[in-house]
Amino acid sequence: MQKKQRELDRAIYRQKSESVDWEWYSLTNAKRLKLNILVEIGEFANELKTFKLWRNKKEIDLAKEELVDCLCFFLGLWDIYQIDFVDYKLNGFFRKELDFNDLLLDFFFQTENLIILEDEAFYKPKEKLRLTKKEKETYYRWLLTFNKIVQKLSMDEEELLTVYLQKNDLNHQRVKQMMLENNKS
Repeated sequence: MQKKQRELDRAIYRQKSESVDWEWYSLTNAKRLKLNILVEIGEFANELKTFKLWRNKKEIDLAKEELVDCLCFFLGLWDIYQIDFVDYKLNGFFRKELDFNDLLLDFFFQTENLIILEDEAFYKPKEKLRLTKKEKETYYRWLLTFNKIVQKLSMDEEELLTVYLQKNDLNHQRVKQMMLENNKS
């Protein structure tokens, strides 16, 4: 997934690079990606509808797509900070009786806590972008919450990968469409 996401992100950036005034490896992009994760969590919550007392029907398939969107933007941050997940431990299975609303609040919280390095010099080319172990922990905790939600949705690794690949293919089609539209202009 990480490689596929990097390829997609680069394709999108190449299409938009003339209209944006920031580099991929930049504080501006890191903040943009974090904000996108927060927005996608909101969209995920809206499809689950667990916080809406007047709604009974959850849109689980749409919710899974929104959850994968969260992962896509997270992988963008992973790429910027070159996080090595070798140290990441999943810690087994979780109780499925965890309340979705509690998980959603934790998901927002863990996203807000993702470390974004504020020193623009850190993002300069040819620098090794490395977070400290403590800073990486914010990314590991985000993944832990993500995994709890995946389990709560009764998704296995295969389904997660399938939903991701479908979304990745759709986004590549969108990039091709952007290219066609740009060439017509």
